[in-house]
This record gives sequence, C-alpha cells and structure tokens, in this order.
Amino acid sequence: MKVLHSYCLNYNIGDYALGIGVKNLLREYLDISMIGNTNLQGQKFDEYYIKEVVNKRYDLLVIGGGGIIHGAHWPNGWFWLINKELIQEIKIPFIVYGVGYNYWLEEGGIPERGKVHLEETLKHAAYFSVRNDGSADRLKQQTGISAPVVPDPGFHVGLNTHYPDQVKEPYVLIQIANDKPENRFGSTEQQAQFIKEMRQVVRFLAEQYKVILAPHVIDDVTISQEIVKEIANAEVWDFGYFAFDHSDQAVAYYKHAAFVIAMRGHGQILPIGFNTPVIALENHPKHRGLMQELDLLPYNLKVNQENLANHLIDCIKQVVQNKEQLVSKYRQINKQLDADTHKGFQDIIKSISR
Repeated sequence: MKVLHSYCLNYNIGDYALGIGVKNLLREYLDISMIGNTNLQGQKFDEYYIKEVVNKRYDLLVIGGGGIIHGAHWPNGWFWLINKELIQEIKIPFIVYGVGYNYWLEEGGIPERGKVHLEETLKHAAYFSVRNDGSADRLKQQTGISAPVVPDPGFHVGLNTHYPDQVKEPYVLIQIANDKPENRFGSTEQQAQFIKEMRQVVRFLAEQYKVILAPHVIDDVTISQEIVKEIANAEVWDFGYFAFDHSDQAVAYYKHAAFVIAMRGHGQILPIGFNTPVIALENHPKHRGLMQELDLLPYNLKVNQENLANHLIDCIKQVVQNKEQLVSKYRQINKQLDADTHKGFQDIIKSISR
C-alpha cells in the first residue's frame, strides 16, 4: 500500500515526533510499500493535486495527528487546505487520525465555516478520530460533532524504534512553550513571574541533575535561554540541530530523562509513552484533559498558579519518591493505550477495505 501522510511540518518538533508514531503504526498494521509526506499547513489540495498526485499515486491518504482543528484565520477554520466542494473528488480512502481540537477557550471556538467543512470531511472520510486529550468533548460541545477517540500517535514513537541515550549523566528535561504567550501566560507580567519561578526550580534541580531545556519551536528558544541563564549545570538543547531533520534524536531525550516537566502536549505524551514520569504545566485545556484521561491529575499544575515554584518543587519530590510506582502505573497506562490503538486500527482496516 502506498500512503500519503499529510501533517504539520517545518514548525514543531512535537509534530515530527507524532509523525514517527503515525508511520510506526501504519507499518505495524498495514502492508506498506511506501509512505510519502506533505505539509498539511502548506500543501493546497487543489483539483490538479487531487487528480494527478493523490488519486493517481497513492492508495490511502492519512491526515494528522496533531492539533489541527485550530486557526480561525485559516481558510477553512482548521488546517486542511482543501475547498469543501473538492473533498468528494478524492477517490482513494482517506482517514483523519488522532487529531486535536486546539482552540483556546478565549478564542471562542471554531467558526461556522469550520464546522461546515468538518462535517463535509466526516461525510467522505473512511475514518475520523480525535486524540485522547479531551478533544472529543470540546469538539462535541462546540460543533455537535461526535468522533471516536484514539491515543495520540505520539504515544507510539517507540514502537519498533530504538533511541540511544545521548547524555552521560542523569538529567531532567524541561519543555517550555512561548508561542502565543498571551494565551499561555495571560499577560507579560504573568510571563515574567513564570520565568522567575522556573529559575528557582532549575536551581533546585541543578543541584542533583543536569537540567536540559527542550524548545520545540523557535519561539521557545529565547525564554528557555532566559530561564537557565548563568545557572550551572543547566543548558538549552541545540534547537537548530534538531529542527527538523534530527527530530528523532530529540525524541530520545524523552526516553532517557529521569523525569520531564512540560508545557506542550507532546512534551507530556512522549515521556508517558516511554514510561518516563512527567509533570504537566497546564496552559491549554488539552494539558489537563490528557492528565485527567490517564488519571495523572496530581502531576498537573497551572503555569500561572500562585507560588508555582514551591508547588512544582513539592511535585518533583513526589515524583522522585514515588518513581517506581509511577513507572509501574505508566506501564499499565501504555498497555491500555496499545489496546485502544489496536482497536482503532482494526476499525480503520475495515473502513478502508470496503
């Protein structure tokens, strides 16, 4: 089977990681002869591209995962660049897999044209699913659309894939997000307070661990540098090296860290998939949604809560003290995620074989 995989490229290491997960799953469950890539945020599915590329060269189109139901400024209210009337011109089966409803509450939700476009997509898709971060509830509340839930494909980056350890000493990975800061922090004053609190946490951690900050997008780099500035035993990984042709090497850091502190969805998802404990710094409904789905809410803190550093240090102590039990719990979580993914792909196989 020749597959065209359309997902978000050229922006976020997390998207490249979920892309690895999608491909691992496709190769696990389908008879794959090749997988081609195209950038969902750049490739326009016009009449020519659909007729001469999608329909002629491929047997299956896979869209996602990632938080692609987002962006009121996008032509269709979400990332897929295809006129509604052209969706029916796709003659091969297509699936939308494990996508996220990523609108912040204050953004007011998807516009009406987005709802209409999603409904047309569901009408023609062989399979449409959302990821397990509360997206199903948010999508249902704002559009009336019901969709099955599958584990985010980022949980499966380790499937049949080896990630060698690249750091000699014990380390903690901290992933800070700084694109859309007004949504993530609320104000420049709250952002400044967050930086101050995180510097306190890094100083605490650096007494026992090497501390590595892990920007996923270019906007994360400066704030990460500010947090570790002049703190011994703390550094920012080389985003320019990883982004984006060495993203798989960045994924390895999540596997071998002592634990992770993360502001992004895939900063949570990747370590959980590797049985590496994570503390989520909630700045979007999806962060709490995921931790709630997996019964990990005690390890979820809001970025703008009062005395964040003290609360986070207390949470770190709990992770260290209970690490063995946490890892055991993660193994059970991943066993269930594998079973849920298996069921999803059995449904996909049936739907694309009709």
